[in-house]
Amino acid sequence: MDKDKFLAQSKLFGYRENFLQNFSNAIDLIEKELKEKKRISGDTFFEHNLRIGLILVENKSVQEVVLAGLFHGHLSKDVLNVVKEKFGDEVYSLIKEVEEIEDIKHRNRKLDAEALRKIFLTTLTDVRVILVKLANKLDNLRTVTALPKNTQERVAHEVLEIYAPLAYRLGIDKIKTELEDLAFRILSPRKYDDIINFLKESGEQRQKNIVEAIRVIKRVVHERISLVSIDGRPKQVYSIYKKLKKKKTSLNKLFDLLGIRIIVSTEKDCYSLLGLLHEVFEPIEGRLKDYITNPKSNLYRSIHTGVKLPNGKVAEIQIRTPEMNEFAEEGIAAHWRYKGMSSEQSFEKKIAWLRGILDLQKDEGNKEFLEAARVDVFGDSIYCYTPKGETKELPKNATILDFAYSVHEEVGNHSVGGRVNGKFVPLKYIITHGDVVEVVTNKNQRPRRSWIKLVKSSKARQKIRKSLKKYEKLPALYFRTFKPTITEEQGILVESEEFPNAFCVLAKCCNPLPGEDIVGILTKRKIVSTHKDDCRLAKKEKERWVPVNWKESFNQKIKFFINAHERSGLLADLLHTIATAGFEIKEAKAKLVDLDHAQCNFSVIPRNLEHLKELVNRVNKVKGVTKIFFE
Repeated sequence: MDKDKFLAQSKLFGYRENFLQNFSNAIDLIEKELKEKKRISGDTFFEHNLRIGLILVENKSVQEVVLAGLFHGHLSKDVLNVVKEKFGDEVYSLIKEVEEIEDIKHRNRKLDAEALRKIFLTTLTDVRVILVKLANKLDNLRTVTALPKNTQERVAHEVLEIYAPLAYRLGIDKIKTELEDLAFRILSPRKYDDIINFLKESGEQRQKNIVEAIRVIKRVVHERISLVSIDGRPKQVYSIYKKLKKKKTSLNKLFDLLGIRIIVSTEKDCYSLLGLLHEVFEPIEGRLKDYITNPKSNLYRSIHTGVKLPNGKVAEIQIRTPEMNEFAEEGIAAHWRYKGMSSEQSFEKKIAWLRGILDLQKDEGNKEFLEAARVDVFGDSIYCYTPKGETKELPKNATILDFAYSVHEEVGNHSVGGRVNGKFVPLKYIITHGDVVEVVTNKNQRPRRSWIKLVKSSKARQKIRKSLKKYEKLPALYFRTFKPTITEEQGILVESEEFPNAFCVLAKCCNPLPGEDIVGILTKRKIVSTHKDDCRLAKKEKERWVPVNWKESFNQKIKFFINAHERSGLLADLLHTIATAGFEIKEAKAKLVDLDHAQCNFSVIPRNLEHLKELVNRVNKVKGVTKIFFE
């Protein structure tokens, strides 16, 4: 790597002439200072800094970040003063922040609680510093083979436990992926080689399968939706290893799945394409994930789905726009290009996870702080939902109690159980990815010391300890001793105050819709059959009428069906209509009833009754829809 190659690459990535001139001046300055200083690997610090700068260029970082990378480390005070004078206070400040993290690390010889706190605080105050640190760590891993084996392993462990998860949290997928693969190669060389060899041996057949899958999809989409690009997703070695462990399967079975990424022009096209794919191919149960309506905590946005192709292969498909794709691959760098460095709400949300962790340093010791960071920041996560569709990210194996305290401290303090997908569960119940969770509370409940062992999240543990101090000061007689009784919830859309334990169902004869006037008929089996109040059959049973009403809020997915005249693009139009009404779509299927008629069914999470009524109104306006009814 030399100056000319660096500038050529920078130009290729779209940096303006005045930026290129600044890069050129910076390289001239560090060449004089660093060209004779050797690293253990045998190359010079000048080459090392050029490579750091290039990593930042390839991630399309802003000019100040690239310059901070070029000037990173091992510069004399005199040179740093020149940097401040020629390149400004902002670049100088970034360099000093990176140096502070390095100073703590070198002083303690390892990444301990003090260094970790500094990394978190720096990320919170100026996240650009961490981007330089990640680029430095990546280049170190690329050249780590010159170091002793135990040093290599220490660095690799540090990367997998700290830096790769940090890159993920900041949405920088490209850097995260390479960090993981390089670290995995050092820590598990035999397993790494097994996967690499398999990829080489199966590469030709896998590529044929992907080409065939793309050909089939293009044929279906032809002239209906404009595709920006469609290609096979590259396979990440460490990701494959984790999937093998999780699914306890073989490489051959794992590679029956074909990864495909499709880029379309607009958000509307994302849903149109999803509808078209589900209309033509058989969707795989449980694979639909709408991260456009409900982005991940790092603001990742995309639609994921799985469909079975005519040849029996399963295609795992990601659908997104070009902007979503840049955000997915480049994270915060893309954020700055599109949004600038303002403290707007979306950027604050991207790093909000740090604030809670840093609060722990006020109350917890170093050991507890490191454990909290390991679980809450660097551990595996699950995504679950409130009844109103709000996404909650929790540590893997989190319980109902974790969820309750993530909602609010007082909700946690008074929680007695929960409803998961409509079923009552105890506080110790472990939540899984995609669950819809509602907390059940009782005003007489109080936090208990045994709860500390029930929760996975350090934030929940901290709130329990804080609340225990408060409640233990109150007299014991202030609370009534009670054991909450939890029974299976009955009904979904309708309830009867007169018969609260009865199971309420919607009658098939008239299919009442949310908001319509309804009556209930109590059967001998303690089931309330719900009819429209003008239903012909219901009028014959007036003596058995009982009052019923539509629920105002819901605690689980709601399933509904749509009958329509079969036409091209039907499912796509319905998906777009439902998504633009603000619903998160959990499942979407379509089938032909006969040559001219189709039936589609969807599972969604509504906010409330009014939201459902709006859904019915919008769907009824879609061309070809003849009927909508709920389960």
